[in-house]
Amino acid sequence: MEETGIGSGLKVSLSTKDLLVYGITFMIPVAPLAFYGSFLEPANGMVALAYFIGMVAMLFTGFSYATMSAAFPYSGSVYTYVQQGTNAGLGFIGGWGITLDYFLIPVITYLISQSFGESLLPDVPGWVWIIVLVVFNTWINILGSNIVTKVSWILFVLQGLVLSAFIIGTLKLLFTGAIQPHAISWYNPTHFNIQGVLQATGIVIVSYLGFDAISTLSEETENPRQSVGRAIILSIVAIGLLFVVITTLAGFVAPDYQKLNPDTAFLGILQRVGGTWLVKLADITIILSFGFASGQEGQTAISRILYAMGRDGILPSPLAKLHRKYQTPVNAILLVGLISLVISLTLSQTAVSNLISFGALFGFILLNLSVIWKFYIKGDHDSFLAFVKYALSPFIGFAVSSWIFLSLSLDAKILGAIWILVGLVILLVKTKFFKTKTPSLDFSSKD
Repeated sequence: MEETGIGSGLKVSLSTKDLLVYGITFMIPVAPLAFYGSFLEPANGMVALAYFIGMVAMLFTGFSYATMSAAFPYSGSVYTYVQQGTNAGLGFIGGWGITLDYFLIPVITYLISQSFGESLLPDVPGWVWIIVLVVFNTWINILGSNIVTKVSWILFVLQGLVLSAFIIGTLKLLFTGAIQPHAISWYNPTHFNIQGVLQATGIVIVSYLGFDAISTLSEETENPRQSVGRAIILSIVAIGLLFVVITTLAGFVAPDYQKLNPDTAFLGILQRVGGTWLVKLADITIILSFGFASGQEGQTAISRILYAMGRDGILPSPLAKLHRKYQTPVNAILLVGLISLVISLTLSQTAVSNLISFGALFGFILLNLSVIWKFYIKGDHDSFLAFVKYALSPFIGFAVSSWIFLSLSLDAKILGAIWILVGLVILLVKTKFFKTKTPSLDFSSKD
């Protein structure tokens, strides 16, 4: 099998608004509440700066996604876009790289929910949280992405309540003079270290991955050529500004960040702002948001990438099987659920988090280069607008993503390289050492 026509049976039901909420919920508005402490040490308190750099990097890459999604409105994300922008082999390697992150995103959300769940209910064993989350999310995913978005809406509102309480409480402290504005989240003159900020940014990138997940739902979206790109850009800007505001205010509340417990840093800040009730509400919200909202959406995203690869034949074809009633990739969903369960019960949160950014940045680098190659170098464009859209913007996305990529930890680079090597082996076996063509999508039946 060399080319596969697209005869997708995925159910079309999603609007731009659904995609936007899906993406923002995937990126978890309350993410800083869980991750803030882990960013403080490498960034020397300059967490808002790290989030801002991450937003800029992802915004330019988001423009490249918008370009590709308008031209190729199909499932597969980086896999499909790089494949169509360059060649099938490179497309598989790019898709394989970002698949590492999507396999691990549900895992990291389950582990975070487990840790907060054990804090909230110490008598409930951690493995119980993992099993309940995996089983529930797998069931919801089989029912369909429209059910996932309904759950996302509910948890989106709950996260909004927590963040609103924090913002209002912080502003009240400012107006009463209990705290003062402080620049520590942006610039720490005593311990400024751009390398440390970039190291924190490499982890922060995980919080922006929801925009990529939007593109995995192209074939389930009404008017995907416009809706997907629009939702991607809006989600990056909206969540980026929210993260920056939250972490800037956190710097106002606790400029003495060295005194915070790294494991519960933001909960300590919430205690100062609203007291125990706000801490407990945040605890519950984090458990639900990470374990159910982001866990569900992570499973949705990776199952669609596996579905696209199975449909092409580069991975086993049963992964492209759709549920007869719900029109969802049931085998891919079950496989992701099983893998997430096993990894969540065997690896630590630290081990998983070290790997997550590698594949995403690797895929973003290839995607930006693909836009330049497909639409500028090989395209018939000579206007200044085309230069900005198809050359300058993706080059900036490529440059910033590469900059952050090079700042990742050595462990992440080594383990990520091993993952890429496994993908190369699969590609060599599938193509009989490139004696046969790499399976790819045939878009002619759709265009």
